[in-house]
Amino acid sequence: MLDDFAEVARLLRSPTADPDLADTVCELALRVVGGDHASITSIRSNQFTTLAATSEVPEHADKIQRKVGSGPCLAAISESDTIRVDDLATDPRWPEFAGAACSELGMRSMLASVFLVDDHVLGALNIYSAATHAFDARDEKLVAILGSAAVTAMRAVRHQDRADHMERALHTSRRIGVALGILMATRGVDLDQAWALLSKASQDSNTKVSELADQVVRQGFLNDPEKAEAPRV
Repeated sequence: MLDDFAEVARLLRSPTADPDLADTVCELALRVVGGDHASITSIRSNQFTTLAATSEVPEHADKIQRKVGSGPCLAAISESDTIRVDDLATDPRWPEFAGAACSELGMRSMLASVFLVDDHVLGALNIYSAATHAFDARDEKLVAILGSAAVTAMRAVRHQDRADHMERALHTSRRIGVALGILMATRGVDLDQAWALLSKASQDSNTKVSELADQVVRQGFLNDPEKAEAPRV
């Protein structure tokens, strides 16, 4: 088990992992807890969505729960708790879902553990088994720990993506600012006129302003000056 969680930690920290990590978490859940199929579902504004699944079985199970309006996953999300089903054939809590899950999917046991994806979205890690009594109290704790680790990793990746995006945007802004300064000095124009030059050249050449700014910074001037004359004062 310690080796499994070490692998969980390694994969969740891996820079090559899927940005949302959902597929990775589903695979790891089967390794850590066992079972035949796994999925992650979420609910936002009453919309029940399958984020990832190891096969079509959990996706079909989610469709059944959406159709009948009840089931272990929905209950886990609604109650913000872990739900364990030892035998769907005899459990009386969700008869419509249980009947379909047994007859159509051949599933008998299920474990659903809820976690907070972000401030407005609840999710659940679901594990299915064709065997009865496939999960126990220990598995409930393990899947809860895995869910918490997954959420922490997802948030870290999401925040890193945002930080990288902001850094790129700031870098681009600085380059544009330097380019405008060069145009002001070389063309003898003010800031508004320099921006007009850069914008017009962008439109005329169908080139991004950021790319033209890089060009100005590299060359010290703007190409095709006759197409981007400074506005007359």
